[in-house]
Amino acid sequence: MDVTQILVIEDNPLDVTLLRHGLDSVEDWPIQISVAADGEQATNYLLDPDKPKPDLVILDLNLPKRNGVEVLKIIRITDFLYGMPVIVLSGTPEPEARAKMKRAKLDAELYLTKPSSVAGFNEIALQLRDFCQQFNA
Repeated sequence: MDVTQILVIEDNPLDVTLLRHGLDSVEDWPIQISVAADGEQATNYLLDPDKPKPDLVILDLNLPKRNGVEVLKIIRITDFLYGMPVIVLSGTPEPEARAKMKRAKLDAELYLTKPSSVAGFNEIALQLRDFCQQFNA
């Protein structure tokens, strides 16, 4: 089974820890997680030819230096990033996140609202695994 390269773009260290814990708890899904703590780091990572290209990007919308909308726009207009699946995982409620993306004429593959519990992050990790399996089928 191939290792899924995941780029988590999130500025809240607690959310990164909870998400990482959830992802690590999913059985039969080998993953490699990289983290970018702000939009500028994320952009530099994604555009660096020496970095492994992620199979999945988990993107917060409310980021310092460059917000999630700007990061997603770069992903969508950069040829060698074309088709990269992006999951928006944000404290912004899903309908509001979708509306924000629609105004920017962008879209993500999936929108999830950050949970408030460890169990919620574990559930999201399972959703992410299922999404990746369907996306790559």
